[in-house]
Amino acid sequence: MNEQKRAPKEKWCFGIGAIGKDAIVNLVGAFLMLYLTDTLGIAAGFVGTLFFVARMWDAVNDPVMGMIVDNTKTKYGKFRIWLIVGTLLNSITFVLLFTTLGIVDMKTKCIYVSIMYILYGMTYTIMDVPYWSWLPNLSNDPREREKISVIPRIFASLGGFIICTFGLNFIDFFNRIAGDTTILQEQKNGSTLNISETGFTYCAIAIAALFIITIGITVLNVKEESTLTVKSQKTNLKEAFAVIIKNDQWVAFIGLLLTFNLCTQ
Repeated sequence: MNEQKRAPKEKWCFGIGAIGKDAIVNLVGAFLMLYLTDTLGIAAGFVGTLFFVARMWDAVNDPVMGMIVDNTKTKYGKFRIWLIVGTLLNSITFVLLFTTLGIVDMKTKCIYVSIMYILYGMTYTIMDVPYWSWLPNLSNDPREREKISVIPRIFASLGGFIICTFGLNFIDFFNRIAGDTTILQEQKNGSTLNISETGFTYCAIAIAALFIITIGITVLNVKEESTLTVKSQKTNLKEAFAVIIKNDQWVAFIGLLLTFNLCTQ
């Protein structure tokens, strides 16, 4: 049985984890297109197609990860272990997404970026699904759950606001720190900001470090009971795919894809 009340420390430590995870997702959401097209010089049509395919895969990936979490039984619980694994893997792929490792050939660069972006989405799901699934399991008291749910959303909004508002300034700052004088510029509020690859890479490293620290605070301070002795009905792959088929988002994407293919034949 879940605890009726959580100590204030646990509530705030759980919420703090949302800062880093939403800082990551907002850097990708707000600036990845800019990075791929303006900084790396990849065609916008290719980037748009990549984003489209990734969203389709997410429609499959999310419920499958939910099934995996639900069937996890360890002495550390079923959320904490995946939160740790997902955070570490996502931090690595997130940084790799914002560096080309010196690749010059455009075709190879496109393949590399595609792999990293798909892996980024998959590893983010490994972390994000257990994080938000843990929330309703923190208490069996509806009022207590409502109070707790406000805290991570506040921190998530804070992380998103900081990155969306000052992201370009951070990228420019890291370019200057690294001494990168590459002439790649973006105008913002009358100022000229450097958006070369070095700044994106260093900014991604800094955010990944913040991500690991904030999730670490959550993992170390929020209690979770062992699930080794918990009896529950397991969800199999067949049932998971049945959920996927009923997913409105997935059905809508399939419809759009078919329409696009028919119109371009």
